[in-house]
Amino acid sequence: MTEARRDLIQALVTEQNRIACAGVPIDILTITGFMTTAEVEAHLAHYRAYRPNARAG
Repeated sequence: MTEARRDLIQALVTEQNRIACAGVPIDILTITGFMTTAEVEAHLAHYRAYRPNARAG
């Protein structure tokens, strides 16, 4: 795995955790091993753009 791809995957994990820690239930299982680098980039962009609204309670 290249350093750039490893950095993308780490950034993806960070973004998914940001959403989960806000109290928003999400499925954070992402099988990056089967994704192209472009797909990982697109997936990361999706999570970076997401602004969670925490659950009430």
